[in-house]
Amino acid sequence: MSNRPASILTEDHAPANERLRNAMIAANLTVEGLASHLGIDPKSVDRWIATTRTPHARNAHAAAKALRTDPYYLWPMLDERHRSSVSPRDELLACYPSRGAVPYDLWRATLLGATSVIDLVSANVVFLADAVWDLRKVLTEKAETGVRVRLAASASDSKRLATVADVFPSLFEVPGIKVVAHPELRADLVRADDDMLVTTPVDGLAPALSPLLHLRRIGPAPLMAGYLTALDHIFATATPWPQEP
Repeated sequence: MSNRPASILTEDHAPANERLRNAMIAANLTVEGLASHLGIDPKSVDRWIATTRTPHARNAHAAAKALRTDPYYLWPMLDERHRSSVSPRDELLACYPSRGAVPYDLWRATLLGATSVIDLVSANVVFLADAVWDLRKVLTEKAETGVRVRLAASASDSKRLATVADVFPSLFEVPGIKVVAHPELRADLVRADDDMLVTTPVDGLAPALSPLLHLRRIGPAPLMAGYLTALDHIFATATPWPQEP
């Protein structure tokens, strides 16, 4: 990150986007630092500050995430600017042919980026233990900072699969973490704020070999909205985790 003083975030005249300028100063990010994080030319960030220009939705959401604020606070016209142009393709950051093709540290990094919501849905909880080796620690620390943490998994061992109680028994003791049971889960889904990693089950194909999508919510979220609705349904129809007899 550049050590350029925050004062040169503006030109000689007052910036048009004072909210963006203040958010960058609060996050200790310079123009070059934010541009490097987004993979864009610093001149674009300069224009966002100096004018009323609203950036592309993907850049706006990525910038807001880096600054730990809301994109619609930084750019109130974001929805109007992109209402007719947001497509499912805009929300798709990456598509992997199988779960094993996902970069190993992406699962953990996604959870670490959460500031308000973490939802985990697991058809096979052993996968979570492999994907995030210190899952209990990560979820505990997030819950302690006020992040809402929910985990839905199968409580049945009819298929001789390990359950949350087998793999992460101490999660039930952590304040702020809600663990529930659901009998009809086929996909693995990790949601952290506006980011989501979700498998797409295919009949006749082992879950580990199913394609996986990395999504980021943008505006009306034509693609991710369906998954968010499914999440609400899963947790609304789940039951408390059964107590040991």
